[in-house]
Amino acid sequence: MSAGSARARSEPSRNVLVLFSNGRLLPANVEADRAMSEVLASRPDVRAELWVEFLDAPRFSGEAYAHTVATYLREKYAARVPKAIITMGPEALEFVLGQRAQLFAQASVIHMFVTPQRLRALAPLSSDVIGVPVELNFLDTVALALRLQPATRRLVVVTGSSEGDRDWEARIRQQAAALEPRLSIDYLAGLGSAELKRRLGALPPDSIVFTPGYFRDGDGRFFAPQQAVKGLAAASAVAVYGPFPTFIGSGIVGGSMPSFAETGRLAAQAAIALIDGAAPASITLPPTLPSQLQLDWRQVQRFSIASEAVPPDAVVHFREPSFWQLYQRYLLIAGAVFLIQSALIVALLVERRRRQRTAAALAQSEQRMSLAAQAARLSVWSWDLGPRPITAHTPLRRSSDLPLEHSGDFNEVLAAVVPQDRDALETAARRALASGEAMEVEYRIQGKDGEAQWMAARGRAADGNAQRLLGVTLDITPRKRAEAQAEHDRAALRHMTRVSLLGQLSASIAHQLNQPLASILANAEAAQAMLRRHPVDLAELREICDDIVAEDHRAAEVIRRLAALFKRGEPQLVPLDVNELLGDTLELARTNLLTRHVRPVLHLAAALPRIDGDRVQLQQLLLNLIVNAADTMDAMPRSQRQLSLSTALCDAQVQVCVADRGPGIAASDMPHLFEPFWSTKAGGMGIGLAICRSIAAAHRGSLSAANAPGGGAVFCLRLPAGTTP
Repeated sequence: MSAGSARARSEPSRNVLVLFSNGRLLPANVEADRAMSEVLASRPDVRAELWVEFLDAPRFSGEAYAHTVATYLREKYAARVPKAIITMGPEALEFVLGQRAQLFAQASVIHMFVTPQRLRALAPLSSDVIGVPVELNFLDTVALALRLQPATRRLVVVTGSSEGDRDWEARIRQQAAALEPRLSIDYLAGLGSAELKRRLGALPPDSIVFTPGYFRDGDGRFFAPQQAVKGLAAASAVAVYGPFPTFIGSGIVGGSMPSFAETGRLAAQAAIALIDGAAPASITLPPTLPSQLQLDWRQVQRFSIASEAVPPDAVVHFREPSFWQLYQRYLLIAGAVFLIQSALIVALLVERRRRQRTAAALAQSEQRMSLAAQAARLSVWSWDLGPRPITAHTPLRRSSDLPLEHSGDFNEVLAAVVPQDRDALETAARRALASGEAMEVEYRIQGKDGEAQWMAARGRAADGNAQRLLGVTLDITPRKRAEAQAEHDRAALRHMTRVSLLGQLSASIAHQLNQPLASILANAEAAQAMLRRHPVDLAELREICDDIVAEDHRAAEVIRRLAALFKRGEPQLVPLDVNELLGDTLELARTNLLTRHVRPVLHLAAALPRIDGDRVQLQQLLLNLIVNAADTMDAMPRSQRQLSLSTALCDAQVQVCVADRGPGIAASDMPHLFEPFWSTKAGGMGIGLAICRSIAAAHRGSLSAANAPGGGAVFCLRLPAGTTP
């Protein structure tokens, strides 16, 4: 235990002891305690403990009692010495100051609800004793009473027999001198409760009563001040006023009152500042605790006090709301309903007239719409998707032959659609019915000439019918034919650019074919010479034949690659190794690069995923980038002609970059780089890069260009990684 106590003394204390002058259940103490707890709860970072003790004055007093309580508190909190002590009321402050030496001399003291007169009697106070004095101004309450009841001529002051009660009487007598001779003042001090009630019940109408309550009456019985006031107000024949907000609801009219809750909040805030390490003298506190006029509306009405006399800044309790306040919501709703009904009647009249005006225009509009739909080759339809079997297989007429509006069984519509498109059309229609969203679908039907016609249908589920679709159909056959022709032309253009590109690489191709052919010729001549000798060295002859076969395969591989590039056909997506594809493409251009003194440098990433692509089209793209890069370096010194080829994996995409050390791309040329028929080369067609970007887009990838920080241009192709490992 001694070790624990030593450790507790060595650690900074975060504890606060609150000492109330009176009993635990005094309403003022309850309000102040609740306010302090709320302030500490709002600051979880402080984590201070709040301990509450009560002196129970005036029931207990005297030097022996003070010594006993001091001993009890010292021993109880010996292991948890408080950082600060909050005193509520003058008795608690006087106790702490008198017993401070044997209590907790290092703890700062925060006093609350002590009058300036009592503080002056205790002066001088040390610098670590701070607080907010309370001005219990008796004259402000009397001024309020005279405003509310201007006919008052007599003031009766009621106090008790305890020391605190006598202190109240002394303060009131000191202040009451300013009220004479307007008021006649009587003091009923130290009387028994029964006698007080009898006298108050016999007061004339021009009288008022002021009382702070009392802790002990003349018969020696103890009371809570609120309890005493409640009995006096019930027995009094005239209005009773008081200085404390806890009296509101006990029968008094009101008074100028300080807030016990505000007292608790100020005390807790000062204690937190001390715990956080602030010096007591540095803590800013208000000079006095503010007071506010407070009234009990029920007592205002009981004593027939005019409502106009109530100060506008007073806090009025228990006021019953007016008819407007009670039924404001319902009155507003009723008014709104009336206004809405009136607006609806006016709107209906206006709508009726508008319908009459638009009836003629509607027929004209329908006629115009019919003409426009026929001109646009549109037909309006209503499809019933109910469960009916297909009973006939009647081809649907071309949309240009369809009437403007027609209804039909959806199964008959499906019967007219080519078999390959029926599932797609039915799935789209039933999804639109289930989700309520718009349907957009393209499908083919058999035309009268036997050729398939393309249709585009757009529709939505009909309101109130879960099995019907409403929409329009457009004949898009001309557009589809134009798209097919455009794709055919693009394929031809890509093939033409490949042929043109191979023409540029003709020297390289010839060199690659010339090497194996020269080797084959030399080996064949050597074989002929060996056959003329006897005996023939069969082992060496066999090696020569193997060399001929290998060189023949090499020449055949070159021709196969060229044939693939020359070949026209539909794109075929297959899993491709990008590093292998880049190496094969570089082989086609290697001789061209050697003759132009361009040195290729490869930076290939390992373990790249495969991509799904068309080998021929991607080789065409890469060849075009390689040849363009070599062209840009023709004017550069031979030592600087370096072509960098790199691969990498970036964000689930395989990236291939071709970088040169040429002059780079001008800023004004960058926006036009991939435009068709735009070129910076003399005699260039301007379609190479445009086709390269179209090939990248067809592979769900992208092609971008930028200038490298060290000079030159960089073209990067990004393609999504394939699903095939």
